[in-house]
Amino acid sequence: MVDRIRENARAAALLAGVFDFDVSRLDPVEPVRLASGGQLRVVAGDASGGSFFVCDDGPVLYAGSEGSAGVVAADPDEVVRLVVGVPTWHDVVADAPDVQAMLASFESSYAEMREYEPRIDEFRSEAAAELGLGPVAVDELLASLSRCLTELSPGYVLLNEDGDAYDPL
Repeated sequence: MVDRIRENARAAALLAGVFDFDVSRLDPVEPVRLASGGQLRVVAGDASGGSFFVCDDGPVLYAGSEGSAGVVAADPDEVVRLVVGVPTWHDVVADAPDVQAMLASFESSYAEMREYEPRIDEFRSEAAAELGLGPVAVDELLASLSRCLTELSPGYVLLNEDGDAYDPL
């Protein structure tokens, strides 16, 4: 999916400009490594300095620039579905594992997003069409995000160059 984004200028522009998933930004704020010794590959960054890493066996770990990290998707395709389907995903992670609370947070933050980006629904549809994403319900995306944060994240502890662990998302 990430390669498909790089090959599609319109999709890359939408993801970077609207969904804060920039596949050309591959420079993490600081050197990091997994506590397990596993491999990390940066696949995208966001405007706040955060990075999306694919771990050696597939899950996508997000590391924020302020020292928090966690697995947000089971694989690169799923992270793209997440950022398009739940563009305010940062606002819901604190409510995991309660998917209903996550949904309430999403509805609130998405309503705010619509105020400053009234075309967000159109952009979501366009990005999904450009990338051939099938429809996935928001509650399914949130349930998957919750599972990743609570079940997968503990196995993917991110360390900074001093060996200090990032805080959970």
